Amino acid sequence: MKYGVQYAVGGKNGNNWSDMRPFLILASLLVAAPLAAQTSAPPAGRPISNAGVPRAAALVDSVYLDKLLPRAVVDGGDFTAYLMARLGVGALPPDFAFTVQMDSLLIRMGGRIADLPAEARRSLSQLVMMLPADSRLEAQISLHRAGPEAVRFHLQGATIRGIPVPDAFLGPVMASIGKQYPALTETGRDLFVRIPPGAGMALSPLGVALIGPP
Repeated sequence: MKYGVQYAVGGKNGNNWSDMRPFLILASLLVAAPLAAQTSAPPAGRPISNAGVPRAAALVDSVYLDKLLPRAVVDGGDFTAYLMARLGVGALPPDFAFTVQMDSLLIRMGGRIADLPAEARRSLSQLVMMLPADSRLEAQISLHRAGPEAVRFHLQGATIRGIPVPDAFLGPVMASIGKQYPALTETGRDLFVRIPPGAGMALSPLGVALIGPP
């Protein structure tokens, strides 16, 4: 049995001009905001690349499927690339510059708007279309248990230029993205991943810890 993404039904249809006005207001506020939050260089993170997908998949299979290892830690960048591939995001460009940092509570995936692939910029256009291309975008993702055979990755929040994006603005954007990727829930903010009974998964500064079944 293959362990991985659980599929869910996507969200609601379409936006119109009245739906976009709040995002334009938010973008205007961000453009006008002081640059103090972005004066220092962002901390270094782990790269996200196509090469990380088979590395992560090999460890996932070794712990959960083949039971060759009782536990393993997957590099944060490799595991992020693996999840993106399972979502159907497609091959990443060779110069993809977004990186990942982790601690025991959150996955922080961030980079400049200019470094997003064209498809991702279109998906997030309502949030980023009026912002400078060098603005830093960061997503904060938490990990939760979701029953005896699943874990849930939840988009807890996002920042642009260090400023938290209110849920009133973030929610409709993510619901639209949820329609594009069936593996996401209707809100576009949750991804369920199946694991064997008795197995576990946890975040750490070193990456994603996989704990095999007893």
